[in-house]
Amino acid sequence: MEMVCDILAVVSVGPTKPTHILYKANMSWKVLSSYLDFLTGSGMLDKEEQEGGKRSTYRLTTKGKQILRLYEGLKSSLNSTRSVRRRPLAGVGTFYGVNDNKNHDERYRKACATWMRSRGYSG
Repeated sequence: MEMVCDILAVVSVGPTKPTHILYKANMSWKVLSSYLDFLTGSGMLDKEEQEGGKRSTYRLTTKGKQILRLYEGLKSSLNSTRSVRRRPLAGVGTFYGVNDNKNHDERYRKACATWMRSRGYSG
């Protein structure tokens, strides 16, 4: 989801060429082309052909703007409620604080649910 929203954020500034998206989103061409196909197929981006079909630009659709707004709102909501503690690594690949992940997951779910309810979503 984060890669999708990275692409949407790059294209949100206006019509954007694929190479510009490639560099700004820091992706390989193979990965980017599959995401562009997905995003145009799902109606989040429009592809506009130029110069006889040799060049194209991508433009954000209304659906893409809505998805990007939801993602950015959720991300900022989570960042404001989240307090992550970094713990040192133990020897031989064992982590301290494994139960902290469960607590973090629960806080994440609660923050998501609260944010979605505040935006009128139920479920």
